[in-house]
Amino acid sequence: MAHEEHDVEAPAVTIRQGIARRVTAQDVAIRQGGALQITGGTVRLSQGGIGIAMAEKATLEQAAAQAVIARDTAVLDQAAAGVVLARQAQVRQSAIGILVANEVKGDGLRVLISVRSAFAFGAGLGFAAALLRLLRRR
Repeated sequence: MAHEEHDVEAPAVTIRQGIARRVTAQDVAIRQGGALQITGGTVRLSQGGIGIAMAEKATLEQAAAQAVIARDTAVLDQAAAGVVLARQAQVRQSAIGILVANEVKGDGLRVLISVRSAFAFGAGLGFAAALLRLLRRR
């Protein structure tokens, strides 16, 4: 049986064991399902996956996302995300590739690249490039 992907726009959207291409709503809840793109006020994803979520507040529980952009808070509980941008990140037992947040709370957080480490990496790379140029001139 083939599954169809749909674009959904409504004040509130709940998806259980289903998928959608784009979801736009003030309140979005997805359980055991997924979406490519979600735009909403409050987004809750449990045991599913999303491409990108743009919201005021985004909560992922036992879920995965390529990118989470939250104006206020991003909450990840036993979740994984490629990129998280938020004013505040509350994270428990989760992995994030790149995290950019004003405030981070939680435990069991694994971040591949934080803002601080990205700056340090960039500075180190710049220093190494400058050093190589100097050595080549000699």
